[in-house]
Amino acid sequence: MSEKRKPDRRIARTQNALWSALHELLQDHSWNNINIKMICDTADVARSSFYGHFGTKSDLLDFGFVGVVRDLTQLISKNTSKHEGSLTLSWLVDHISANTSFFTRVSQSESDQIIFARFRSACEGVLSEELRAMDRPADATSIAFAVGGSFAVIRQWVEAGCIENTSDLKQRLITLATKVLAA
Repeated sequence: MSEKRKPDRRIARTQNALWSALHELLQDHSWNNINIKMICDTADVARSSFYGHFGTKSDLLDFGFVGVVRDLTQLISKNTSKHEGSLTLSWLVDHISANTSFFTRVSQSESDQIIFARFRSACEGVLSEELRAMDRPADATSIAFAVGGSFAVIRQWVEAGCIENTSDLKQRLITLATKVLAA
């Protein structure tokens, strides 16, 4: 019988430091202007350590998104009430409202489209999991439409100066997504 091993804290610490460094750099630099050396210098990690964990900066980005999806999926699994996609969409509004300038840049910059596309895909996956947990699986097209529509509404909200309060925005998104997913 094989024994389940605990993850090595040093590995997790290094991976998380590299992810935090990339996240920090993305606040001020476009994806194309960030290189491995910058990430390692910011994380205070040797390049050889980077390559011991990740092959490319895209692999590091994927690692970060896996963590986001894992955290959201855990939030959903802990909440057994009928929430009709509200946890994913509420988190999305909170996340973007805390990072509006980053969201604006990434969603509009051609060089940052890789980040936006992966973020959108992660949100679609989490919404799909949330609906599946409620025994309401939806087809991929409806989920993509609900998430894409939510991003469009949030983009308008950000461009308007975030005047509408986040609670009202969340409720509006949930109402729109519920109609899309019920169709």
